[in-house]
Amino acid sequence: MVDTRPGSVCRRRSVAGALCLAPSMLLGPRGRLVSWRNIRWLLGTMGLTGTETAVVAGDDATADDFVAGILYVAGQRRVEVAVHPLTAWLARHPHATGSGATRGVFREVIYTAWPRTRLVVLRRELQRFVRGDPDVCVGDGGPRDCDREARHAWSHGIHIPRPVALPVADRGPLSAVKAVPVPKTRRVIACGAGSYGSVAYFARLRMRGVRARVFIGGWCDGATHAPGIAVLRKNRPAGPSHPTNVFAAVSVGAALMMLIWRMARRR
Repeated sequence: MVDTRPGSVCRRRSVAGALCLAPSMLLGPRGRLVSWRNIRWLLGTMGLTGTETAVVAGDDATADDFVAGILYVAGQRRVEVAVHPLTAWLARHPHATGSGATRGVFREVIYTAWPRTRLVVLRRELQRFVRGDPDVCVGDGGPRDCDREARHAWSHGIHIPRPVALPVADRGPLSAVKAVPVPKTRRVIACGAGSYGSVAYFARLRMRGVRARVFIGGWCDGATHAPGIAVLRKNRPAGPSHPTNVFAAVSVGAALMMLIWRMARRR
């Protein structure tokens, strides 16, 4: 069992023996995904080898899908996602409650699962797919919480067609889950606003029967590398100097004056 709730909540009350793996442990500065090497090291510190069946549960559906997607791409043998919120389930099953387990300081085992890297689409690979294969469908996972200007520049910078919003039903009973109607395209690439949204959307599509791949960077990350974004930002008026830069300049000037004064005294 993998608990995606905050670590303090998981450690206090969870399924007995559950592993505490919140999404924040997999994300670095500005919400970007940490390196896969660090992810595999982290999974090893939690005692995972990749041969287990991981059941992901929590209170936030997007967090569950994100962690499940990361585990699946990392190579976990089998990944399942619980339908009902974990806190409510624990309230109905008090006999199953216990303390969640946190990661260790050192790697307990070596995560030996073979990563499913074929499911990850890189930026240049996406450009090559879109330009050379008219049957590529870029699935828009929204919500569109990144800058519209950046999104527009990235989309036009690699000349992709209008993204297709593949409908994904909200989480419900397993009997109510239906396969997503896939367009006539052969390749579906899941893309959200950032790493968190992209991986969660990818996992949700895969659970609905769509053989999707994922562009992990997302719209916002891709916009920083788009050919048109530099032109759009160049036209913006320059803001005031950053206080840190001014302070650094004053400090360097003061240090230089002190050095000249000491050299003059020695003469």
